Amino acid sequence: MLEIEKNPDEIEKLSHKIIRERLPNTFRNEEEYGIAVRVAQATGDIDFATELKFHQDFIKNALNSIRSGLPILVDVEMAKAGISNYAKSLGIDVICAINDPEVIEMAKKLGITRSIAAVRKVLGEKKVGLVVCGNSPTFLYEVITFCENNRESKPLALIGLPVGFVSALEVKKYLYEKQIIPFLTNLSTKGGTPAAVSSAIYLLNLERKQKSYGQHS
Repeated sequence: MLEIEKNPDEIEKLSHKIIRERLPNTFRNEEEYGIAVRVAQATGDIDFATELKFHQDFIKNALNSIRSGLPILVDVEMAKAGISNYAKSLGIDVICAINDPEVIEMAKKLGITRSIAAVRKVLGEKKVGLVVCGNSPTFLYEVITFCENNRESKPLALIGLPVGFVSALEVKKYLYEKQIIPFLTNLSTKGGTPAAVSSAIYLLNLERKQKSYGQHS
């Protein structure tokens, strides 16, 4: 019979120990490295974690957003489901508008993706702090476009890790080259909602620890 570790705290400790032994720490600080460890854990891919690119102000801006209680905008419902409990414990709303009837109607009328329409609706209506994207390149591109055209009201920080072979790499390169908003991204076709969500949860947990919440509570 196979003997496996069943204690969740021990599983996490062992996972982090293994990753830290294998993942080179070429990052600026422990916060950036901590995110890379969580991305490796969420994806099972240490090479992916080594690809991560951090704008120098990303950590500072993302934490300022969280401490200010600003809403978090996400691209898909899976991301909202992953982040919501952590965010709501800090009084932060998580917004996913992809299934909003107005967004669906706008997308049909203009012949655009619902992801694009969702960005236009939400960022056009309210101030958002952190944006989290792990799925949709068109969502990410629309956020970049908004930031270019609305520098005074742009979000504070952006996790841009969409996955795929159509436009994902190109849009991430565009984000990296433009430097228009403090970002976390990577420059390959790799990505995905688990990587984006795990990065956001790590940041949320930094603030939760200040308020005496447990890592998994």
